[in-house]
Amino acid sequence: WLGQMKTQVRQNTMDGYRYAFEKHIRPFFDARGMTLATARPMDFQDFVNFKFEQGLSPTSIAKFHSIMHKCLKYAVALQIIPNNPADNVMLPKRRRFRGQVYDRAQLNVFLAAALQSPAEAAFVLAASYGLRRSECAGLRWSAIDFRARRMVINHTAILSNGRILYVDNVKTRSSYRTLPLNNETMQLIHTLPHDSLYLFPNANGEPHSPNSWSQKLGRCMCRLNEAHPEVPILTAHELRHTYGTYLRRHGADIYTIQKLLGHKDINVTAEIYVHNELDTLREAVTALENRAAAAK
Repeated sequence: WLGQMKTQVRQNTMDGYRYAFEKHIRPFFDARGMTLATARPMDFQDFVNFKFEQGLSPTSIAKFHSIMHKCLKYAVALQIIPNNPADNVMLPKRRRFRGQVYDRAQLNVFLAAALQSPAEAAFVLAASYGLRRSECAGLRWSAIDFRARRMVINHTAILSNGRILYVDNVKTRSSYRTLPLNNETMQLIHTLPHDSLYLFPNANGEPHSPNSWSQKLGRCMCRLNEAHPEVPILTAHELRHTYGTYLRRHGADIYTIQKLLGHKDINVTAEIYVHNELDTLREAVTALENRAAAAK
């Protein structure tokens, strides 16, 4: 199954599959001497319970189970086994991630601080379009069309076994998207040096790794927080959350936000990236009160 998956997923995803198999899955089931023929649903429930007792997070356990389930589903498709013994396993409940987001004032402070250094223009673009780390690190000049005023997200820089791989595919089919360029973004891009294939290269002209990109963002955030303690330190992913939340608060529908962020599942957009802030709820209650008052 792992051999087949080489043709289906990106290299860094394969690295994750192999790590999970060698580090967690194989040792547990080898110790039981289990084969496909002898596998029972209880074996997979025991695996989940054991990993939970080891202190692994519900998210990690769910990923391991997903890998096993996909593998066994393939075995069913090949008619090696009649049914999937990993079905109906009860997984530990996952807590929904609730990261921080900037309000409008905080976002303006961040954008102004990032614009003070040409090296930090990447952060402005990421915050303005909710780009993933890999998408921002892999953004090439060939993706920018000034005449059509658009930017195509179709190339990423991913980290695999300590090496940066430049790939002409993105996380999912939905991640491949064309984004409109506004005047401010076009002016910003025009200020960047055009001496590399990539908009935001390192000293060698190659794209930064996603981890390097996060480290640079972290240092920028720390400097910002020292000067403006009221502005919290956010991760790259929380900047993405901020973008989705900002769009929603300014009237964009969930379907449009899904397209702009490049999500495969619209439920991810609705439940994780768009935060129901207290101010938004207060505005809704106030609007309702005003309508009631006007009706009287």
